[in-house]
Amino acid sequence: MKKTILLLACMSTLYAQPKVEKILDAYMQAWAEHNITKIDTFYDQNVTWYDLGTDTTIRGKTKMSKAITDTFMGYVPDMYWAKSGDVFISDNTITYEWVYGGTFNGKWGDKIVKNKKFSIKGISTTTMNKEGKITSQKDYYDVYGFMAQLGLL
Repeated sequence: MKKTILLLACMSTLYAQPKVEKILDAYMQAWAEHNITKIDTFYDQNVTWYDLGTDTTIRGKTKMSKAITDTFMGYVPDMYWAKSGDVFISDNTITYEWVYGGTFNGKWGDKIVKNKKFSIKGISTTTMNKEGKITSQKDYYDVYGFMAQLGLL
């Protein structure tokens, strides 16, 4: 009996891993399409987003969806975001390396930045519930490199 339960637990973990990465790939594809409506469908109502660059935590689907798309797409209409390295999956959490870039046109802090191309590396940890909705996303990236490329240092 114990062996059967252990086997079922291992099989459910192995089954969940490809599903988690498949959902992440679809989420990143929505970003590649710059489709804010589609991006929004990936979030749970009680989602939490932590952004290292601003040391900010946002809670709730409506607030988080607006904040994350404004931050990463609002001033970078030609933005790209793609997995670029290792991917680690543990149950329903996936940690992955990525690259994000484009041309920045807008405000960073109290400075106006115009037509500055940039490309930065980062790592995110994304957790999903059993329904495949993102419940937590934590983004860690090279803020210094970003600011240097924008000419802010």
